Amino acid sequence: MSIFLFERTNEKGVIDNLRLLIQMSLKSIELLKEYMESKDEKILKEIIKIEEEGDEITKNIRINLEKAFLPNMRRELSKSAELLDETLDSLKHAAMLYELLKGELDDYLKNEIDLVLMITVDMLIHLERVLDAIEKGGDIDPIIKEIKDKEKFIDDIYQNRIYKYLINLEVASFWEGKILCDFIDNIVNISDYIEDVADELHIIYLHAK
Repeated sequence: MSIFLFERTNEKGVIDNLRLLIQMSLKSIELLKEYMESKDEKILKEIIKIEEEGDEITKNIRINLEKAFLPNMRRELSKSAELLDETLDSLKHAAMLYELLKGELDDYLKNEIDLVLMITVDMLIHLERVLDAIEKGGDIDPIIKEIKDKEKFIDDIYQNRIYKYLINLEVASFWEGKILCDFIDNIVNISDYIEDVADELHIIYLHAK
């Protein structure tokens, strides 16, 4: 069932802006991967610019929510926007932390981070599908399950592979190790944000059924 009994500009604008935040997150991930290869300052500035644009879009969502949707849906939509904004923040912080690293990631960590980012991209694509189903109608339960399964997979990669590897990794200094850990945490945390957005949208879906 669609949340739109009839289409209104304010509701459509909120959903479109949420979708835009997802697309911006996908773009930032793509740029982060390029930045990890080149450390090109232009790419870093583009990631920062996207995050700043995301702040403005999030503000617009909150403003439009005052005129759109039933009151019992506004909290979930506002929280969804906030979490997607946090996703862009984490990508910006990850890029800025990577700038501070003196060396490159070794092959093991690079491959694990690439895998986490690949799964994260898939989660964001699934999140777009959730929005489509809420807007146009459809069953979101299987999509939500896919998102949750992928989040658990990322948790497993972090806990059982990356974290155990980091414990035994030799680093030049305490600060180098901290920067590396914070960089990885910002990337891994994105999957938690995406899962939380999926949970908020699931509540809206249940309200509309």
